[in-house]
Amino acid sequence: MTRRTPVVVERISTGIAGLDEITDGGLLSQRTYMVSGGPGSGKTTLCLHFLTQNPDEDTLYVTFDKNGQTIRWLSESLGLTSPRLHFEDMSPGDLSEEIRSAFDVVPSSELGLSPILESICDAVERHRPTRIVIEPLSTLLYLAPDSYQFRRQCQSLLNFLTDTGATVLFTSESGSATFSENAGGDLQFICDGIVELKNMREGRSIHMTKFRGSGYSDGAHFMRLTSRGMEVFPRLIPEDHSREFHRETVSSEIKEVDDLLGGGIERGTVTIVAGPTGVGKTTLGMQFLRSAARRGERSVVYTFEEHSQTMLSRCRQINMPVDEMIESGALQITSIEPMRYSPDELALSVRHEVEQRGVKTVMLDSSSGYQISVSKLSVAGEEIIERLHALCRYLVGMGVTVIIVNETPMIATDNVQPTDPSISYLGDTLILLRYLEVRGEVRKTIGVLKKRTGDYEKSLRELEITGEGIRVGKPLRHLRGILRGLPWYPFEHQDDVAGT
Repeated sequence: MTRRTPVVVERISTGIAGLDEITDGGLLSQRTYMVSGGPGSGKTTLCLHFLTQNPDEDTLYVTFDKNGQTIRWLSESLGLTSPRLHFEDMSPGDLSEEIRSAFDVVPSSELGLSPILESICDAVERHRPTRIVIEPLSTLLYLAPDSYQFRRQCQSLLNFLTDTGATVLFTSESGSATFSENAGGDLQFICDGIVELKNMREGRSIHMTKFRGSGYSDGAHFMRLTSRGMEVFPRLIPEDHSREFHRETVSSEIKEVDDLLGGGIERGTVTIVAGPTGVGKTTLGMQFLRSAARRGERSVVYTFEEHSQTMLSRCRQINMPVDEMIESGALQITSIEPMRYSPDELALSVRHEVEQRGVKTVMLDSSSGYQISVSKLSVAGEEIIERLHALCRYLVGMGVTVIIVNETPMIATDNVQPTDPSISYLGDTLILLRYLEVRGEVRKTIGVLKKRTGDYEKSLRELEITGEGIRVGKPLRHLRGILRGLPWYPFEHQDDVAGT
């Protein structure tokens, strides 16, 4: 049997980088695609991106329900213009008397007999476009005597347009009974791809639900409409991103901390630093970033709970050279405003830092802040922890060292909860910082509760944050009940705790 050589179909850009990524490189040329969505969902904006992507191509915008001047104004205000973009206004107010009569007397005839369809074909013959938008094609439902004729006429029109070599986008309104029961139900079967746009309380999303002859990234992806048009933020798929890297142990440059960790933390792993408020979690995390800077590596901190200037001020107070680190490009601190970023937007920002700027260490401060900040702008039905999980898996696959600050609610309790149960599985290493009371004095301890990649010291040590930085004492071998925050010790070992 002779094997047939697969036909290679050219791909063309949508004009939106994120949508091109979702569609595995763009749309297949000379195909038809339906863009569905309710009012204000971004259909027109997406179409303008598509038509103006290549200024050297002739493109055609056919509109049925919007005044042509309105489309031109939107095009210019968004900066989505092209010298070879042509408009054909077929809204009722701008049609000739002859064509307008078609709205009252609808023939059940073939393509060439319909005044509206014939007018579209004439425009295509005049401009010879390589890209065509019809908005909305579902309007033709009102010209046809029944759904069968509607589907038949639309199929004939689309076949004619693609036979001329054009790639066609047409829009259709969703969210109404007319659409769902008639127009949309018919049109979804005669197109090669479907792009759904939604505008909900949680935010806007874009979803590719059909794409004949091509793979695509399934699921809803976050989208924004801005003064520059549409921005699409593809969901992060960790399996699509990985690279070879040298697996090594990285030091904190504090001997006692490294001793606790069996030498340090491993590159390409996730370390959770957990503990109650004010115990020194962020400071310890920053120590690893300081060490990375001395190795000539770049690090980024995403802070969700405090302003970057506050974090910088605290670092200066303990003699950490953060200003020099920032000036040299070894450190960047990014404050994430609550409910400003979606998980997809944040992931894209992280990807840019890793893939374009060579970041080796990323610190998220904190996990609870992440969940609060992005939860309101997440795609409906998704789990925020799943997005954090995907982000961590991506970073690990790219050889990035991840540090997650996790605040635990209790200072002293009999029911010890080392970290948030929803994220504990993410950590390869778990460092626990605790308060303890010794003879009426509040102190701090540090210990390692888990390390998947090697052995570690099982004892706890006293921790101090001083004006000269982090100071870690000897193992507290005779104290009991440290994890509960209310230690006791045998009388003969009372001097084992410094200062007692």
